Amino acid sequence: MRHNRQMHRLGRNVKERSAMLENMVTSLLVHQQIKTTLQKAKAAQRLADRVISLGKRDSLAARRQVFSYLQDHQLTSKVFKDVAPRFKDRKGGYTRILHLDRRKGDGAQLALLELTEKEIRQKAAPKRRKKAADAQGHEGHAHEHGPTHDPKAEKETMKGDKPQKGFFKNIGKFFRNKGGAA
Repeated sequence: MRHNRQMHRLGRNVKERSAMLENMVTSLLVHQQIKTTLQKAKAAQRLADRVISLGKRDSLAARRQVFSYLQDHQLTSKVFKDVAPRFKDRKGGYTRILHLDRRKGDGAQLALLELTEKEIRQKAAPKRRKKAADAQGHEGHAHEHGPTHDPKAEKETMKGDKPQKGFFKNIGKFFRNKGGAA
């Protein structure tokens, strides 16, 4: 008999808890890591490892089980095509929990739940715009005249590095017009 069997309920009923854990696993698979409390991370780790193990099986039944957890066709196919093949040589331990500091508001222990084999993402180099002279037919030729004169860019450098945003961007006009009166 299992009297007083304690289970981490996370302050939720069954449906809320399962929905929360499924959403956390979905976010984990999309973003490769999530920051949450330690108890939630431990609960989500079990489900994430189960989903990845199903992804390694790659059968119709496994696909249906993964879809029942994730409720997203694209993410389900990503699990089988991208995530599970990264772990084909592992027999477990697909996720790890790193302990972080305590949360400032309530003192809850925070943790970082992440995949052990992360996807390598490379940032593409930003595309450079062609200058106006290049668009007019001077491709490949250097300008003999020097840099072009741009009055807007000159104003921005005179004001400072960053243009003002939000409430303060028009405050100068307000005081120049003596209270906003035209």
